[in-house]
Amino acid sequence: MAGHQDPNYVTENPFEGRGRAMKGNDFPDTGYGFAVGGGFFITMFIIAVIVEAAVRL
Repeated sequence: MAGHQDPNYVTENPFEGRGRAMKGNDFPDTGYGFAVGGGFFITMFIIAVIVEAAVRL
């Protein structure tokens, strides 16, 4: 048997190994991403405010 005729037939990818999907909750990862992204923009804003204040002196 060379292959399946059904175009929707899904085979297991040997490179993915067992347990392909993360079993944990996505909420903590979402919170970390939000905090890191928000922290980056807050840091950029604070630097911009400091530079703006330094230029006005």
